[in-house]
Amino acid sequence: MPQSSTTRSPIPAEAEPANTRPLIVDLDGTLLRTDLLYESLALLARARPWLLLLLPVWWLSGGKAGVKREIARRVDLDVSTLPLNRPFLDWIRAERMRGRAVAIVSAADQSLVDRIADDIGLFDAALGSDGRVNLSGHRKIEAIVDRFGPDFTYCGDAPVDMHVWRHCRSAVLVGRGTRLAARLPADVVVHERFASEPASPRTWAKALRLHQWAKNALLFVPLLLSGLASDPRAVGLAALGFLIFGLVASATYLLNDLIDLAADRQHRSKRNRPFASGALPLAEGLAAIPVLAVAVGALLLAMPPAFAVVTLLYVVVTLAYSFRLKRVPILDLFVLAFLFTVRLLAGIAAIGAVPSPWLLTFSMFFFLSLAAMKRYTECGALTRSGRQATPGRGYRAGDEPWLMAMGAGSGFCSVLVFFLYLVEPYSPAHAYPTPQALWLICGILGYWLSTAWLLALRGEMDDDPVLHAVKDRTSRLLGVASLMLVAASQVRWPAALS
Repeated sequence: MPQSSTTRSPIPAEAEPANTRPLIVDLDGTLLRTDLLYESLALLARARPWLLLLLPVWWLSGGKAGVKREIARRVDLDVSTLPLNRPFLDWIRAERMRGRAVAIVSAADQSLVDRIADDIGLFDAALGSDGRVNLSGHRKIEAIVDRFGPDFTYCGDAPVDMHVWRHCRSAVLVGRGTRLAARLPADVVVHERFASEPASPRTWAKALRLHQWAKNALLFVPLLLSGLASDPRAVGLAALGFLIFGLVASATYLLNDLIDLAADRQHRSKRNRPFASGALPLAEGLAAIPVLAVAVGALLLAMPPAFAVVTLLYVVVTLAYSFRLKRVPILDLFVLAFLFTVRLLAGIAAIGAVPSPWLLTFSMFFFLSLAAMKRYTECGALTRSGRQATPGRGYRAGDEPWLMAMGAGSGFCSVLVFFLYLVEPYSPAHAYPTPQALWLICGILGYWLSTAWLLALRGEMDDDPVLHAVKDRTSRLLGVASLMLVAASQVRWPAALS
């Protein structure tokens, strides 16, 4: 299970609990750096999303405990990959070795509580909700007293645990529960604190994938190639479109990470993502999605209607990709390429330019190459690790030769199509005084694709080629050179030089 960044606060020796007092441990946010209900909901949404419509029915028939039981019956949660609070677990293990009775008492469904207790193999008892009674608050106190008596130490993290601490007068504060110390009655003894750092702006930036906003620079390509780069209104609309697509992308990335938790935790690098590692609570991610959606809706009011239609298309295709299409080999590559092409369509719709089939065809070929490169890199990592398949994807070790052939071929087709786009009679590039300067961009594209595929062949490419382009110094220099060529195309050079 993933490691935790939780730290233990030192407590004076006189505050140490008696080793005969039972230690009662909560799960969500305490022993686990996640919430089992949200984990189960995410798994249900990925595997059988239509069943989410039955949540109100389950609630009316069985309350919260009934909802938990119905969801638990329909999902297969891999408890071995859940992020544990390691420092806290190590302390529990030490207390157990001293002869202290240790038990899990959680509001999670009993089936999940049993599986986690069996996986860790440390607890004397494990109690959870039974489908009728939700084991929290006063009901949790009753269950603990009935099983262990009134004298126990309770380990928790949430305001709802205040009921238990007021009853037993003996507390271990874990995670965000350390902030509750000031609210505890004076006669409640806090024996230990295991504080966890709150989600930092950097953690949120990683969850929102702000670095992926670089992909939305495609919205400016129609602006640069249409002859409207000096029009302030067109520039403003393109910039606002960039912001909107960034917010939409962040919202869809949040949703993708929430429904892909199980697969991410089995991936060599994705297991470190904020939700998969437990660094960011799932509830906060769920709350952020509607906030971003409202912001996008408000900003769309200032954009042309055609842009709103393209944005909706992007959202629909992205959701289809997240829930299903990314697990279909080959089709997933075309969907990824199409999503990049939709960004070009958005740039065209934002400024009211005329769509060019040449530009859109270039985009499909070019980004099909990058999508193949991404999967090639993943398959290469599989081969080197001795594994046969990527969790949540349809590719296997050994698929690399086909992916390279397809990716390299489509990449150089894109360079050819881009040149045809520049020279065809009705190209908007002819609006510039010196459109020939743009031809040199074809050489830059060909060189960058060649070096990128060479790095992928050597196993030196990032999982995401676009991220590589953002971080790589040579790629950035080539991007600056391309912009300089765009600027040069807008200058009327002396006849001797043209």
